[in-house]
Amino acid sequence: MRGARTAALAVGAVVLALTAACGASGGSAVPSQATTDPSAGAGGAGAFPVTIHHAAGDTRIDKAPARVVALSTGWVDATLELGVVPVAANRWSTTEPVFAPWNKDLLKAPETTPINTVADISVEEIAKLRPDVIFGSYQVTTNKNLYAALSRIAPTIGIIGENNQDGSWQEILRTVGKVLGKSAEAEAAVSKGEAQLTGITTTYPALKGKTVEYVVLRQPGTVQAGAKATDHLVRFFQAMGLEPAPGLVKLEEKGGETGFLSYEQLDALDGDLMFVGGFSDEEMATFEKSELFKKIPTVRDGTYLVLDAEKIGAMRTPTVRNIPYLIEAMKPALEKAGSK
Repeated sequence: MRGARTAALAVGAVVLALTAACGASGGSAVPSQATTDPSAGAGGAGAFPVTIHHAAGDTRIDKAPARVVALSTGWVDATLELGVVPVAANRWSTTEPVFAPWNKDLLKAPETTPINTVADISVEEIAKLRPDVIFGSYQVTTNKNLYAALSRIAPTIGIIGENNQDGSWQEILRTVGKVLGKSAEAEAAVSKGEAQLTGITTTYPALKGKTVEYVVLRQPGTVQAGAKATDHLVRFFQAMGLEPAPGLVKLEEKGGETGFLSYEQLDALDGDLMFVGGFSDEEMATFEKSELFKKIPTVRDGTYLVLDAEKIGAMRTPTVRNIPYLIEAMKPALEKAGSK
């Protein structure tokens, strides 16, 4: 679907680096959901104190925080969804937009301080903001000295996932709900987001059961794709009624590495839809000119969509707030595949 290209890759590699950092977890095999300390009383909605179990340990929250620092896109979006504007949030890009584009009406500098979470995080900058709680990033979780320094400023929560990934957007939202004393509101937001995803096959019934792949260009001659059940984007597609491309699933079942494919392995991309993006227009143009690319079924059928770095980065980390943004971006390919 060459003519359906969205905006050029203006944001570039920085966006992908930021979103990739938000999705890794350092391999801690801890429960992915927040847990409530049995000594915390009844443990109902808004009950304090509450203890959150995460990849860096356990953090006790004694009362609902008013001043929140959120250092990953998932934390930021969950906080905003529950009606709290953070005093600091991770930068979406080192250029523009400073914050994620779907939050442009809610996050403004200097009211919310942008924090670069790819480079060294400034403890001093965060301390000046006098936060009541800090929702940490991959860097915070895996750097013991940084985590300890931030914990001296305010209760600090590391990433909540396992198996080298952050928690799902639902788990993140529920965790923030417990911390803010808004568990009921968090459950309502989860239901709303899930309904938006399941509604895709109501709008396009022919999509149900169709297969999909996402492809991100990496170094020359290599693409990133995936079919792992733990991949947040795979779960995102499955919630929409779509399944991973059979070729990628077979590679996974054989013990192959579906994370990175050479151009000679592009025959594994045999799904009904494909979403693809890269670091530059030049790289994308070279990829599209290759004969191997032209043989991919979605290319022959016109059911692939080129997305800019901003959107392909957002797809790698679905959140409660970017679901409508992503559905709108994907619409040209969904409509085309849904009509077949």
